[in-house]
This record gives sequence, structure tokens and C-alpha cells, in this order.
Amino acid sequence: MSGAPGRGGATSSGGDAPAVVTDAGTKYFGEAHSGNFWLGPVDFSESQWHNACAPSDVKYPSRIQQLYGNYLMGVSNQLTLQNLQAGSGQLCDVCAELTANSVTLIAHVITYGDETGPADIDLSQEARTALHGDTSYALTWRFITCPTTAPIYYTFDDREWTANPWYFRVWIRNSRIPLTKVEYKLGTGAWSAAQWQSDGAWQAANADFSGGFSLRVTSLDGQTLEDTLPGVGKFDANAGFASHATFL
Repeated sequence: MSGAPGRGGATSSGGDAPAVVTDAGTKYFGEAHSGNFWLGPVDFSESQWHNACAPSDVKYPSRIQQLYGNYLMGVSNQLTLQNLQAGSGQLCDVCAELTANSVTLIAHVITYGDETGPADIDLSQEARTALHGDTSYALTWRFITCPTTAPIYYTFDDREWTANPWYFRVWIRNSRIPLTKVEYKLGTGAWSAAQWQSDGAWQAANADFSGGFSLRVTSLDGQTLEDTLPGVGKFDANAGFASHATFL
């Protein structure tokens, strides 16, 4: 992802505001941002740029592509939401409401990188066209709950999926709300914290996960979801495993 140099700057009013809940149950997170939008292009085909929220040599899973649609965005390395750092992969798969030229839409974050300002963003062709990018590049935007009723999906790195049951990397896709923590456990054992990776994955190691394991996911507003999954190598890593629910 790369913003074009020399096309103006942007301002951000910060990322530490509490969630705001509307009458319709939609939640906004952090402060509103004012900046510019550019054509990345950001796309699942990675026509010009690799998506930083996917494994280095693997694209987004097809099921997640269908769930997210074509309104896609990339954010600046410098961007934060409360204690979450975009440049560390901690804002992968979140949603933002974008408003420009009297049009409002919701886009998914699937990449991050250098930008012309901390609140400038790159867009897919479809999102740029919908926002009338040929009229003006200025926009306001804010993080928001993703508009999905489908469950969370756990997708995995398949490069060692069948060879090493003592290790896994999992992406939490299609969450309505940004995440702050992922934990795992074997059987009735204690929960252990998975380690967040720069491509948005969570890593666990040094245990035999072949017989199944549980995951507990915590959202930015304190909700938790728990699921029990088959063992490493026992299902399609890229297709993933659907949670029994989603965050409210």
C-alpha cells in the first residue's frame, strides 16, 4: 500500500475516545478523522500491492472476500485506536465509515503502510468510485462496527498446518468489533495469551494442538467469545472454522 506523495496532508483527532452507541445499536470507536483518500489500489487480487493483513505469500481466503465485498481500505502505519497500533497489524479487518462528496459507505481495513498523513487512506477502485473520487479527495471517517450478521471465522496459516501440530497462526476474520486479545487452551487447562503478529495473525506454540484446542477472543468493548476447534491439521486451514456466534 502506498499513498501518492505530495497530495496534501491530514489530521487526526486521536484514537482514545470511548465507544459511542447509536439508537440502532451501531458502535463508533475512537475519534473522527479528517484526511484524503487515494486509489491504492487496495484489492484482494493484490494487483499492485500485497495486503499487509494476509500471509506474505497467500491472499485473503475466498469466503472472507465474499463477506467483506469490494469496499476495501488501507490505513497509515501511524494510525492508532486506543492502544491498538495499525503499524503492528492490530487494526487488520476492522471497519470504518467513510464520508466524502455527500456519500457515506463502510469499508474493511485489509492493509496498512506509508501514507501522506496519519488519517489519509488508500481505497479500492469500487470504494473510490462510490465516493466520487473524481470530484474531491477530502473525507471524514471513523471506526465503526462491521455490518455483518455472519459469525467470526478463524482462518489459519497453512504453510506448516499438517507438518507441525505444536504451532499455529490464526486470523480472526469478520469480527464486528476490533479485537484486543486472543487466548488458547488445551482441554481443561489454563488460558494462555496468543502473540499478536504484524500481519494481524495470532500465534501459539509449544503445545500439542493435534487433539483440539479452545480459543477465547476479546473485543475492544470487553465482550468475549469462546470456541472449541478440531486439532491442527484436521480441517482446511485457509477455509477456516466458523465461530458459533459473533459479537453484539
